[in-house]
Amino acid sequence: MKLEWMGPYRDLIGNFYRSANGYSQICKTELFGDPVPFSPYEVQILEHILEYADQRRNMKWYASRLGLSQATFSKYVQKLVSKGLLEKYHARGNKKDVILMVSPLGQQEYALYAKAAREQYFQELFDVLDKAGPRELETLRQVFSILGRWHREKAADSPEEPDPLIRVE
Repeated sequence: MKLEWMGPYRDLIGNFYRSANGYSQICKTELFGDPVPFSPYEVQILEHILEYADQRRNMKWYASRLGLSQATFSKYVQKLVSKGLLEKYHARGNKKDVILMVSPLGQQEYALYAKAAREQYFQELFDVLDKAGPRELETLRQVFSILGRWHREKAADSPEEPDPLIRVE
């Protein structure tokens, strides 16, 4: 049976699925870092904390932004803390919210990862994207925004799990 309902977008959707499936196979594997190994999930967490560090966002905000459950996010944060790549803080007068900061070791390891990732994984993608104009890039952003909503909309129908408890040391 052909998939006519996808029209001319069948190859694009197929490539998206292959990409998502491939990523899901490696996202928890510690592929990067020396001497401290870390996974693609952990890279995403480090990147978001580095990007928004000056805003002092709480863990719930990061989990939502990344499309991860709070329990999954908390699990990876604990791993990153135990590896010495993240540090936990409380804002003065607010012990409820845990503020995350990338440690000096985390910054060093991320800088090494970013250089290698650009050369080994992303340069070919960036070369293709360099050929697109602002309108095409905005269209791509919208496509991935739509695709990124699917799991969150489905999750909104299910009951919210309780926030995990995290001991700050």
